Amino acid sequence: MTQRDFPFYPGRPHALSGLQWLVVLLSCGLGFLALIGAPRLLAGAVGLWVGAFLFAGLPLLALRLVAGSAWRALFPRLTARDVWIGLAFVPVNLVVTVLTALLVMRTSVTAANPVMAQISEMQGLDLALFLARTLPQLLGEELVTILPFLAILALCTGALKTGRKTAIAVAWLLSALLFGALHLPTYDWNLLQALGVIGVARLVLTAPFILTKSVWSSTIAHVTNDWLLFGGFALLATLKAGGG
Repeated sequence: MTQRDFPFYPGRPHALSGLQWLVVLLSCGLGFLALIGAPRLLAGAVGLWVGAFLFAGLPLLALRLVAGSAWRALFPRLTARDVWIGLAFVPVNLVVTVLTALLVMRTSVTAANPVMAQISEMQGLDLALFLARTLPQLLGEELVTILPFLAILALCTGALKTGRKTAIAVAWLLSALLFGALHLPTYDWNLLQALGVIGVARLVLTAPFILTKSVWSSTIAHVTNDWLLFGGFALLATLKAGGG
């Protein structure tokens, strides 16, 4: 099997220009706006589903527009290695998330994630539909992290002439901070919680992509991590209600 490299890397086939990267990054922003805006324009579950699909779909559409069929390089053929590396980082992320959350809680007032309150009231079909809807949304979260990662990597190794290892580290950190910043509205604009907890967790979730060069791997890690958290919280809420 041909050894993988980061897609759209400068000096490689299918490298993107600065203007093309700008189009892709703008589509990431539009996708995020669609995620939060669609539920306000379309009532009920329809708005939530439309927002989730646009969140993932708009960046992919833009990438297809500027890269043609090469957009598939973001999703190479899934291998067993992609799967086990993604799954291996799930317990790592859970431990890191808990430790950083405890640390932040000792130094700052934190805000609860409103999604958890919603999950506590879900059962059966409602919970299953919620988890299903998270699939396109979590893919969207991967895209709005990995595409900026690749754009920063291209900028550093191309125009800025930065060494590859340094460029990867910079892209890894900045894309994680961006991901954390997107969660500011969720956590009442608590900067320390969004960047210190979510941002650090994102560093762990991006690691499978860096190792495998496949969005499949980081998506597997992200979906498994969040489903375990959501499922565990729903189970605890059910047990608590039954015990009460």
